[in-house]
Amino acid sequence: MLDDLFTRGGPVLFLLFLLTFLIFIILVNKYSFLYFDRDLWLKEKFKNFVKENPPSSFTLKHVDNTFIAGLKRISNENIKLLDGLIGMCPMIGLLGTVYGMIEVFEVLSFLGTGNPRAMSSGVAKATIPTMASMVITLFGLYFRQDLSYRIDNYIKEATLLFKKEGYSH
Repeated sequence: MLDDLFTRGGPVLFLLFLLTFLIFIILVNKYSFLYFDRDLWLKEKFKNFVKENPPSSFTLKHVDNTFIAGLKRISNENIKLLDGLIGMCPMIGLLGTVYGMIEVFEVLSFLGTGNPRAMSSGVAKATIPTMASMVITLFGLYFRQDLSYRIDNYIKEATLLFKKEGYSH
């Protein structure tokens, strides 16, 4: 069934599959960090930071400039790449549309308009990649927004942790 979809959708679907695989890897990496690694990472880095910079010598502004900035950098790692890959999906779908329409016009030039069955292959190659790219984009945007929300909450939790430790404005 999947093989039939790739055959009917044309070579652009292979490119979309690769793009989807890369998006999936980045999303799994980010969610695994947020669900499994973040607390251990934060506690370890927090303990080292407090040991090196006692609250009496550092203010929350300094913490924002050092620790929280590093936390934001690590948490948002590969997010721009994810945005770019998600943004590429509709363009790749459009490439599939053009590829399929070229096939339709080739059939029209050889057989004329009297053979709709011959044109259906090109129409499928024009519509399937477009549909697939839109589905991938919608799911990618949803998970990108969810990641953004979770990362923002994570940064807020880390800031509250520093306020509890005795760092102040």
